[in-house]
Amino acid sequence: MEWQVDNLAAAATTAVVEGADLSYSRPEVRTRRGNYTHIRLRNWSVSFTQAAVTTAGVRDDVARELMKAMKEIAVDYEKIFVNTGTTAVGDSATGRTAMGILKAIKTNTGLGSGGTSAAAYAQLSETMVNERLAEVWDAGGDPRVLLCGAYQKRVIAKKFSAKTGFSFNIEASTRMAIQNINKYEGAFGTVDIIPDRQAVPGRIAILTPDQIKIAILRDIQQYKGAKTASAIKGWVEGEMTLQFGNEKAHAEQSYLNTSGAIS
Repeated sequence: MEWQVDNLAAAATTAVVEGADLSYSRPEVRTRRGNYTHIRLRNWSVSFTQAAVTTAGVRDDVARELMKAMKEIAVDYEKIFVNTGTTAVGDSATGRTAMGILKAIKTNTGLGSGGTSAAAYAQLSETMVNERLAEVWDAGGDPRVLLCGAYQKRVIAKKFSAKTGFSFNIEASTRMAIQNINKYEGAFGTVDIIPDRQAVPGRIAILTPDQIKIAILRDIQQYKGAKTASAIKGWVEGEMTLQFGNEKAHAEQSYLNTSGAIS
């Protein structure tokens, strides 16, 4: 999968002389970006005996295994696309691999408490998030999503000051307490806070959604296995990759604490 990345020229204010002849320049060379497709499969085997007997709580073992495989392969692709894997062409013994979004982001990055040089682990802060939002905004992006794991979501819910501006009308009889933020309005945009079970625990990603798509070469399908044993066999398989557009439209913060008290 390939696409091209282009840049707008810097804004200029030079006035044009009335009636002046024009001079022409070649356009800047566009940058080609790409990502290899990633093949994943999940298989199963149900013996003829298992398929024939009545199993407590299961109406159809084959249908159940198919359902599990479909869910598992979807989670596999989720992990591939939100993580740090490198894209590679593969060979006769190694499969092709797709690059995850955290590996794709090269420009707008922050490392713990050391900015962009030192690598000291630190607790996620609003300052970090707003620095990354500013970098994306300066590059022309439109950040709308903050993707994180469970611990970083807890930090945001407890520590980010935007929460102090909220008010809730709650009936006392509900006995409900709220400590949560699902949206954060920073200096350069409002982002949805989306926790993801497959996110790298010590990293967050700030994304411009309209730059991202899943490019599907072969959608996930079911296949029947050959009759080589006394069993019903099959698998689900797909082939797709992540198209992340211009990586400057995204940002990431890494070297974040992943455990301990949130202070």
